[in-house]
Amino acid sequence: MRTGPGHVARLLVLLAFAGWCAASTYTVRPSELAVVLRFGTPVPELLRPGLHFCPRGVERVVRVEATRTFTMAVGFEVREGKEIPLEDTLWLTGDTNVLSVRVALQYQVSDPFRYLIGTAESPEILRRATETAITECLASAAVDDVLTTGRAALLERVRKRTQSLLDAYGAGVHVVSLALRSAEPPPAVIAAFQDVQDARSDREKLVNQARGYANEVVPRARGDAETLTSGAAGERNRRVEAARGDADRFAAVRSEASRAPELFRQRVYLETLDRLMPRMRVYVIEPGEGGTRLRLVQRAPAKKAAGTAPP
Repeated sequence: MRTGPGHVARLLVLLAFAGWCAASTYTVRPSELAVVLRFGTPVPELLRPGLHFCPRGVERVVRVEATRTFTMAVGFEVREGKEIPLEDTLWLTGDTNVLSVRVALQYQVSDPFRYLIGTAESPEILRRATETAITECLASAAVDDVLTTGRAALLERVRKRTQSLLDAYGAGVHVVSLALRSAEPPPAVIAAFQDVQDARSDREKLVNQARGYANEVVPRARGDAETLTSGAAGERNRRVEAARGDADRFAAVRSEASRAPELFRQRVYLETLDRLMPRMRVYVIEPGEGGTRLRLVQRAPAKKAAGTAPP
């Protein structure tokens, strides 16, 4: 059977058409979404997972992983499995300390149309938005909070601020999480920073020692003060009671004296002599053949009469 030139041409056209149809058939996987560019102009409808026909040469299909979580390094880059910090990764904290911060950003493409068409260089915009958020959040944070207990709250503020910036840019990206790889002083000032940390530790140690000493001394001083106060109150009560007793005794004597003044005066005179005479020394000068002699006469103390007042 002979084939003419027309038959071969039709066969070639049919094969070319079949190849064009095969090249115009696209498969979108379950984890993907696709944007169609028709003569370079994006079509609003997205291609869902499945088999689609888009004329080759008329339309171009750009696939995007819609369910995949991407990771972007901010402040460092990975070389041969090692994290190498970049030179422009220094940030200033709210208390004027300099820190080298490295962050791993995880994100998903929430709007493929905006991610591919709405902005140019979406990954670079994502990086710059994250750096801007870190700068703003660190400017209002203290270095101690960044290095210790305030990391989680700081990362959440950075994530929210990054998301708000990306939404304003129309980047079509959803920030899933932020992981702080490191936050430390730069090597040039790490020695001085360590000195500051040591000084703060010494300050806290001295403050705790002072508080312990105060807790030991103050209760003892309060106890001593209460003891002195109680002793003074007891002495005051004793003296007040003694004064009242003397006053009552004087009032009783005054009452008796008013009844017989002369008798009372004589009694007081005799009692006074009785108290004074035992203390006196009597010297007797006796003339004699050999001259005058001096003799000391010691009086025996008189017994107190019953009912006499004490000296």
